[in-house]
Amino acid sequence: MRQFSVTRRLPFRATDLLAIAADVRRYPEFVPLCVGARVWDERSDAEGRRHFRAAFDVAYPKLRIAETLSSDVTVDPVALWVRAVSHSGPVKHLDNRWLFHELLRGGTDVDLWLAYEMSSRPLKLLMSGMFDYAMRKIINAFEERAYALYEPVG
Repeated sequence: MRQFSVTRRLPFRATDLLAIAADVRRYPEFVPLCVGARVWDERSDAEGRRHFRAAFDVAYPKLRIAETLSSDVTVDPVALWVRAVSHSGPVKHLDNRWLFHELLRGGTDVDLWLAYEMSSRPLKLLMSGMFDYAMRKIINAFEERAYALYEPVG
């Protein structure tokens, strides 16, 4: 199973960054290769966590790739994390976690962690060469989105 993790220190409030990661309906506006997103079965639990199902349409026309990835998503606004898990479609297994650590002097450390295994051999081969690059593009897009939406703190 492939894994990726990165930590970025960003000059924004953790709650603002959590809002970006949790608003999957808006991913097509800024996440590379995401051309559509849908959310359904939304509910909240007794601890205040949001749970929902989400589908992400991913397309890479140059390679004639178009896939839909459905995930179970949980957002914890108190512990400041988002987790998406999938076991269908183009992935055999996917576990994606965003964790936000508010810093005392202002700003936030953002931890992005992802583990995945593709369901088909062609996708495994394709992703093996592009995975780290694609994940870095996603975290960069997330950072650019924060600068577009919010004023830096401190």
